[in-house]
Amino acid sequence: MVSLDDEIAEQPAVVARLLEEAAPETRAFAKRLARSEHLTFVARGSSDNAATYGKYLFESIAGTVVASAAPSLVTRYASPPRFGGGAVIAISQSGSSPDVAAVVAAAREQRAFTLALTNAARSRLARSAAATLLLRCGAERAVAATKTFTASCVALAMLASATAQERRRRGIRFDGLVEAVTEATHASRSATRLARRLRRERMLIVLGRGYDYAAALEGALKIKELARVWAEPYSSADFAHGPRTLLEPGTSVLLFSSLGRTSRDALRAARSATEKGARVYAITNDVRLAEAVDDAVLLRTRVGETLAPIALVVAAQLVAAAVARQRGRDVERPAGLSKVTRTL
Repeated sequence: MVSLDDEIAEQPAVVARLLEEAAPETRAFAKRLARSEHLTFVARGSSDNAATYGKYLFESIAGTVVASAAPSLVTRYASPPRFGGGAVIAISQSGSSPDVAAVVAAAREQRAFTLALTNAARSRLARSAAATLLLRCGAERAVAATKTFTASCVALAMLASATAQERRRRGIRFDGLVEAVTEATHASRSATRLARRLRRERMLIVLGRGYDYAAALEGALKIKELARVWAEPYSSADFAHGPRTLLEPGTSVLLFSSLGRTSRDALRAARSATEKGARVYAITNDVRLAEAVDDAVLLRTRVGETLAPIALVVAAQLVAAAVARQRGRDVERPAGLSKVTRTL
């Protein structure tokens, strides 16, 4: 039987396959995306965290203004916004959520270009969209999404890069990504060590900024799903605007940080939290941050700032699973969850 650990371990192969096989499709779709005046993402759960990553990519790399759809406007209020002149990208590993498909259908009626990112070729979502980019993950049986999240992020990076190139902007270099994800899947020893620090926590503040914000969102979700720890994610910039009053002696903080433009922000956040008596941990590829906190999962493979969060999330999957096991949770059957959630 395929386990969560097996699917985490499959991720380097999934990334390599997507990079090799999906490039012609992403270039073709990018021609349509490059002509779009704006872009809307629609997703739920882990896929919505991937969409947050996509927002940073498309706005910074391709120069496209990005919005996040509110599916209830279509399914409950019957008041869809104007999608005309733009494009809609829907993300769903199963493609089964009716509200996500409903947004795509509404956008298609308005002649917006609609693209589904899904692992299920015959799903409701794939049938609703004008085009489909398959994630090529193989069956994902574990309840907690791992390889489908990673593949969604890689697909979005490929689309953003190809769209940028269509607009004569600089794309993304994917050098080192497979190697970084491979290293992350082998980080079980440091992940288990960090999990021992977190196993008794009832609440955890999770921080990231820029591209790393999506990693913080997804890392916190995995800890909630698997370990049943109240992990509250914030942009570290937003956290400074009020929520930092949560910091007190003994509070635990988990930082996601990649080397790059936000590295100094992460160091400042770590020092500020330490000064208030918090216990500070990190999942990072920044040696300086790893040395400044109480404990860290440190990844050393060099990869660009735009792609590094993908590897950080893979390491976070290991941390979440380790915390769950140390708390006596069944990572294969998280309480109250099922693989497919159908929201209307």
